[in-house]
Amino acid sequence: MQSGPTISLTFIVSFGALKGFFPILQQGFFVRIMTGSSLEQVLTEQMGIEEGYIEKRISTIFLNGRPVDNLHGTLAHDGSILSLSAAMPGLVGATMRRKGTYASFRSAIAYREENDVGTRRKNEGLIEVKLFNLLMAELGPHFFKRGIYVRADELSDLISPIMADLRQGRGLILFGDRPVSADAVKEILKDMGPDLIQVFVIGQKDVVP
Repeated sequence: MQSGPTISLTFIVSFGALKGFFPILQQGFFVRIMTGSSLEQVLTEQMGIEEGYIEKRISTIFLNGRPVDNLHGTLAHDGSILSLSAAMPGLVGATMRRKGTYASFRSAIAYREENDVGTRRKNEGLIEVKLFNLLMAELGPHFFKRGIYVRADELSDLISPIMADLRQGRGLILFGDRPVSADAVKEILKDMGPDLIQVFVIGQKDVVP
């Protein structure tokens, strides 16, 4: 899968406006990684998520639509889809929870690595990440600061509801390192079509004068 261009858009917005970008997190965004690494390495070493947070807060992990229990023995491949969720309610949530009491009930659909973990091939690639429920607010700002990749045409639709505020000067948009207007962003994304663009979303309080 294409690892993505160097073109970037940076949105500097108020804390309140930050949640307007959360639909991107649930719809799915791309992160550049070294493939052939275990999910444990991807989450901690490559995405910068603390081990304690993973154990305490990321209760449910799906890879390509299948629940994952063994983060060390599961590899991230180019084009994989990784879904992360905090605890979900009800019996379904309990069944899908990592290391949960009912995990054995869904053993037939659990993710199993087809390749030998001992023969990992390291290459640069992209995986798609989706965040759900509480993780959007807790991990979203972390990913936005690091930069994510989104298809330009999808980004245009997802940020459409918050562009009115940006048109009124409630925030700053940078194309590369050059300030641009909200209307210019619309044209940029239209011209790019389905190509990937790197996106940063930064709270105004995090910007050093």
